[in-house]
Amino acid sequence: MIKYKVKARLASKIGTDEFTLQEFERIFEDLNNPIQARKKAFHYYSSVIDITADGEDDYETILKHIDDNAKKTYMEIAGRQIPYPSTNDNLGIGIYILIAEDFECLLKEDESMIIGYNQQFDYLSVAYHLESEFALYKEKGWSTGDWEIDLKYFDYEYDEDESEDGVVNTKSLYTPFNFWAYHNPSMVEGEEEEVEIIEDDRILKQIIEKGENRNLEFKSTFRYCLQKKTAQQYIEFEILKTIAAFANTDGGTLLIGVADDGEVLGLEKDFMIYKNNSKDKFLKHFANLIGTGFTEPIDAIITYGFEKTVKGEIFLVVVKKSKKPRFTNSKGEGRQFLFVGLPQVKN
Repeated sequence: MIKYKVKARLASKIGTDEFTLQEFERIFEDLNNPIQARKKAFHYYSSVIDITADGEDDYETILKHIDDNAKKTYMEIAGRQIPYPSTNDNLGIGIYILIAEDFECLLKEDESMIIGYNQQFDYLSVAYHLESEFALYKEKGWSTGDWEIDLKYFDYEYDEDESEDGVVNTKSLYTPFNFWAYHNPSMVEGEEEEVEIIEDDRILKQIIEKGENRNLEFKSTFRYCLQKKTAQQYIEFEILKTIAAFANTDGGTLLIGVADDGEVLGLEKDFMIYKNNSKDKFLKHFANLIGTGFTEPIDAIITYGFEKTVKGEIFLVVVKKSKKPRFTNSKGEGRQFLFVGLPQVKN
């Protein structure tokens, strides 16, 4: 049987003499429906990410503090003593696949990461693991629920005899990580990247010039309130409501970082909420919002990522029309069904 493990090694009280590491892991399994175990693991992973996202958990700060305390031999965690970490120790959090020994499958490692971040993260290995996981589901005839997605990534180890450009288009189970946005040939070759940005800017400009309509909406920010100059939860919920409304109508495109009049504002105000203006933490927070903001997963009908323009970076969310009703579920707002052009209906 396949199982999923959420495993973390996180730093706390950074920069103080009380610096410690929190270590924990949790196993999720469902003998009759493995996809349910996977969904629970992802939601748990997202909740941990959301709790730690605004804290000082960046590697450089952590590693510097470890170096400063290199003479210490042991530290206490959860009532037990463990060797004090070195800068070679693995810090981070991830979801891993565990395979029973009697299974013959493509996943050969004892633990195969399918999402996460740590010092030893290799996106290509994670992409391979996702491919193998999907193949196993198909081989065993397990339900994938509504968590099948298209996966695109650049295989920098590609064999020229088998592929001309190393671009892989395949299927996998849901992952919030956009492999293509973070790793593609244009990011290696600067000249190609510049051309791509110009093309994207031209296309986005054409979209924005159309103005807001039934299938296109602009949001100035994701979390940052321009009036109160701080993060506000109600702004996030407006994002959820827009996504739900598109899903329950004919689909649509949401551009975050664009004012109502079409002016590109960029995402700098949102980035500055996170330590070191982290785009990665912005992306993780968005994935967590999507994972917890609806009564059931909606990931399979949306795609999202950053887009560069001459005036600044924006966040693009494309929502497909859903085959069934989609309800938002947010604390303080209740369960809501939203539809473009119709009044909001509370349940």
